[in-house]
Amino acid sequence: MNAIKRNIPNSITSLNLLFGCIAIIYALHNRLADASWMIVYAAIADFFDGMAARLLKVNSPIGKELDSLADVVSFGVAPGMIIYQLIGTSPYNWIGLLIPVFAAIRLAKFNIDTRQTFYFIGLPTPANALFIASFPLIIEHNSHWSSVYYSNISFAVWFFVCVAIACSAIMVSSLKLFSLKIKDTSWNANKTRYLFLLISLGCFLLLNYASVPIIMVLYVILSLFSKKSFDTPAAV
Repeated sequence: MNAIKRNIPNSITSLNLLFGCIAIIYALHNRLADASWMIVYAAIADFFDGMAARLLKVNSPIGKELDSLADVVSFGVAPGMIIYQLIGTSPYNWIGLLIPVFAAIRLAKFNIDTRQTFYFIGLPTPANALFIASFPLIIEHNSHWSSVYYSNISFAVWFFVCVAIACSAIMVSSLKLFSLKIKDTSWNANKTRYLFLLISLGCFLLLNYASVPIIMVLYVILSLFSKKSFDTPAAV
């Protein structure tokens, strides 16, 4: 029974890895919206494996290593392949592959950096992956951005080259970003978090998929002006 309980979080982590592998297959076949949804599912599994470990009060070195390996695939290689395809046949499409390289560096730094118990240093890989995954969904479901993407290929190439470089840099940057994990429900202790969540909800209701890049930029901006938020433990 204990063995089964110990392996429940690892099984959920394995789902994260499976969704990441499927996302890569979809991306290679240029089914980018489907790949994006697989990244979303991987992020959900990534959230619940940690929750399951805490609820069941189980922890193992294997689980920690498996989680990082799964994240490299789901939140590194998969979004990298999406960017690679979005850049298209340009000779600069290889720049999309910087995403998995820097995601791996980010995860390795997280595993050995004890400071990140209370906040994030650099953009977490799941957040970065969801940011990238939003673009195929925006292009597919928003006629304006679809028209911009398909009618101005040169702009699209350089836009996604810049996205790949910026995302790679911010993942390994020294920028402090607040955690969304809440110790208590008081407004004063969580002002930045509540403000972020309220604005994010409003943006999503108004803009749907197109809100995700705005929400990510908002997250970074609020972190720059937030100090009290760095005393709350970060989620792995």
